[in-house]
Amino acid sequence: MGPTQHLKLVLLIALSVALMTADQRLAALREARSTLEYVVYPLQILASLPNRAGHWLGEAFSSHTQLIESNRRLRRDNLLLEAKLQKFQALASENAHLRQLLNASEHANEKVKIARLVSIDLDPYSQRELINQGSRNGVYRGQPVIDATGLMGQVIQVGPFNAQVLLIADPSSAVPVIDTRSGLRLLAIGTGQPDALDVRSAPVNADIRVGDLLSTSGLGERFPPHYPVCQVTQVRREPGDPFAKVLCRPTAQLDRHREVLLLWYHPAHKPDAAETEPATPERHGKHK
Repeated sequence: MGPTQHLKLVLLIALSVALMTADQRLAALREARSTLEYVVYPLQILASLPNRAGHWLGEAFSSHTQLIESNRRLRRDNLLLEAKLQKFQALASENAHLRQLLNASEHANEKVKIARLVSIDLDPYSQRELINQGSRNGVYRGQPVIDATGLMGQVIQVGPFNAQVLLIADPSSAVPVIDTRSGLRLLAIGTGQPDALDVRSAPVNADIRVGDLLSTSGLGERFPPHYPVCQVTQVRREPGDPFAKVLCRPTAQLDRHREVLLLWYHPAHKPDAAETEPATPERHGKHK
């Protein structure tokens, strides 16, 4: 470092000390510094803009990313909660149905047992179901099956672990019934549809009305008496036809629930081998 540079350094130091001393002792310099700050402040703002803009963009991008992730998580949680809610609603409905079955079993004089539906017949004109009770559980051919609201059908095939149930809506099913209001004895035949039965043997002048409840008559000793079967929904009397055309709706919920009740029905008169075959419209037609 040369003499000139040393001299410059000494002068600068002296000037700095003089300025600091003057700043402390002279009010005019403080006012000048304050005025200078107004001039310098915009420059400071401009100088800090890149840093502040970068910081703001970083926060905005981070907040946007967090918001997207939060929304995804909320949608996922909402979907899971909706799925659980549907399951809880299904379980609540199933529990309510089980309570109805248990209530029905308390009023049944016969031995009963709850069975669960395993599968259904895929034939659209067939109304048959497979249940999870078989011969190992004491299930027998011809055994009546009910739910909480009425007769569902009867067992037609029995395996060790499962049994096939012929529902009253199946075209091959026939149930002897009685009009609980008038005492008229009739025959309820399946139509292949779970919401309709065809009522036969009703003369054109028979005392039967829409709204009448038809229950099992006990004739044939296949089904125990006094179990609701269906409610009359339509009565048509056509000129020249000796029989009225009567339709009724099953009281049992044939196509809704997964649990049914098996009845152990043992009438006083034990049917012979010929009578143990499941009732069909053709068989009943022979006895007319």
